[in-house]
Amino acid sequence: MYETDFIQGCMSILGSLATIAIIVTGLGTVVGLVKPADALKYCIVIGGIVIVTALLVSVLVDLWSSMSQCQRIIIAAILFSVLRLWQLQRQPRKKSDGE
Repeated sequence: MYETDFIQGCMSILGSLATIAIIVTGLGTVVGLVKPADALKYCIVIGGIVIVTALLVSVLVDLWSSMSQCQRIIIAAILFSVLRLWQLQRQPRKKSDGE
């Protein structure tokens, strides 16, 4: 998959989600569930989240594409190890017979 196709796909998904969120905010304002002053704040926050997420995706894809295969394998191994340790910590510990 080309990086530009991935970035464009993420941008279209982000745009769709932002549009839905702004429409829901507008409907909430019309119905009376959201105050008009708060609706403007929510729309600005939605726009900010979209911009930050778009920049983050773009930077991460650019970094990933510039790495060598060895670096990608090392990062994948680190992430796998961290996830495995996190899963082991979440499991309940068995109580010993003495307790």
